[in-house]
Amino acid sequence: MRTDGVTTPKELLNTTYHPKVFALLERTGPDPGELELYAWGVEVGGSANVFQSDGHVLAHCGSAEGARRMFGIIRDVVLVRPGETSRIE
Repeated sequence: MRTDGVTTPKELLNTTYHPKVFALLERTGPDPGELELYAWGVEVGGSANVFQSDGHVLAHCGSAEGARRMFGIIRDVVLVRPGETSRIE
């Protein structure tokens, strides 16, 4: 960040407070690769909003991982983020 108090759009995108999109995918069959979208969300700073696929709010959580843990109580969900190449387990 600049010392004059002015922040450029590029600087904002490089902060820890930029929005990070995530999805919660639900395992739907015996094959671990059988996944369907359960919900999607946006994490900003210290909170995450979770939405149904139609846009209705499902929950407010402290983080994307917190949302995975919460919904993991009732569903077999995995957390994924666009652009990540990690394997889903």
